[in-house]
Amino acid sequence: MYYCGLDISIKSTHMCLEDAHGRRVREVAVATTAEAIRTVLQRYKAKGLRVAIEAGGQTAWIVDVLRELGAQVHVVHPLKVKWIAESKKKTDRVDAALLAHLLRIGGLPEPVHVPEPRSREVRHLLVARRQLVTMRTKTINVIRGLLRQQQVVLPTRALSTLSGWARLKRVSVSASTQAVVDAYAELATALFAALKALDQELHARAQTDARVAQLETIPGVGPISAQTLLAAVDTIQRFPSAKHLVAYSGLTPSVRASGEQVRYGAITKQGRSEIRAVWVQAAFAALAVKAPAARPLQQWWHRVARRRGKKTAIVALARKLLTIAFHVLRDETVYQPQRLGAVA
Repeated sequence: MYYCGLDISIKSTHMCLEDAHGRRVREVAVATTAEAIRTVLQRYKAKGLRVAIEAGGQTAWIVDVLRELGAQVHVVHPLKVKWIAESKKKTDRVDAALLAHLLRIGGLPEPVHVPEPRSREVRHLLVARRQLVTMRTKTINVIRGLLRQQQVVLPTRALSTLSGWARLKRVSVSASTQAVVDAYAELATALFAALKALDQELHARAQTDARVAQLETIPGVGPISAQTLLAAVDTIQRFPSAKHLVAYSGLTPSVRASGEQVRYGAITKQGRSEIRAVWVQAAFAALAVKAPAARPLQQWWHRVARRRGKKTAIVALARKLLTIAFHVLRDETVYQPQRLGAVA
C-alpha cells in the first residue's frame, strides 16, 4: 500500500508518497492538471493507493480523477489538521509530507464528504440563483430608496415583476433620477431573464429526481427547498438519525451544562446555512398552506408560539419539517399527517 499527500494550489500540486513502512518513495511538484496527477500516480495504484487531500476550491474534480484511478481518497478540513495549521515551517512540500504521514498512521480527522457530480451540479445552480436573487433585491432597494427621495413611495412588491418596472416610466421624477431608473431597469430585465433560465434548469432536474417529489408532499416545501436540501446532504444515508441532519443544518439549540443545570439557548448556526435559510422560509410557507394535511403542523406551531413566542416557534417548525424530511427520504415515502406525532 502506498500513501500519498497532495497539497493543491492553482498552478502546481506538491505530491509526497510513502510506503507501508514509512519510507519516502517520491516527492514531486507537478502542474495542477488531471493528466499530470494521473501520470505520477498511475504506477502506484496496482499495490493499493490511498490519498489525502485538503478540502478546497479544486477538491471535487481532483477527487474524481483519483477515484477513477482506483485510489481511496481522504478529504480533510484544513483547519482540523493541527500539525499543518500550527506548523512554524509551513510550505507546500512540508504540508504534502505531513498529509502522507498522518494518513499512513491513521492520524487524520474524519473525512469531509465530497458529493456526487449530480449533487454538485445542483449546488452550483442554487448558489448562482441565490446570488442573482441577492442582486435583484439590492437593485430594487436602490430604486425604492432613490424614488423615496423624490417623494415617490412604491407599494411593497411593486418591483417584483417586469411589468412593475415598466410602470416606472410613467412616474414623474427628475431627469437624473430617470436616467438611473432606466439603467437599473435594463439590469433588472437581465436579472429576471437569468433567474428564469436557472429556474427552468432546476425544474428540469427536479422532474428526474423522485426524491424531490417525495419532499414536496410536505406542506410548505417546494422544489427549491427540496433541491437545496438534497444538494447539501447528497445522500440521506450519511446521517444515522434525524437529529444528525438537524445538527448539520445548524438548527439545533445550543446547550450549556454545568453540574446539574442544563440550559438551552439560541440555535448553533453551525452547519449548512443554505438549508437553515431555505427551510425557515418553508416553515413560513407551511403556515399559509390551506390543505388539511398542513393543519397538524399549524396547530403544533400555535401551541409552541403561545409558550415560546412566534420567532422561536418558526425555528422549531423548520426543525420539525427537517425531521419529517429525514424520514421521508430514508423510508422513500411521502408525508403522512396521521403519523406526525410518532415521526416528528
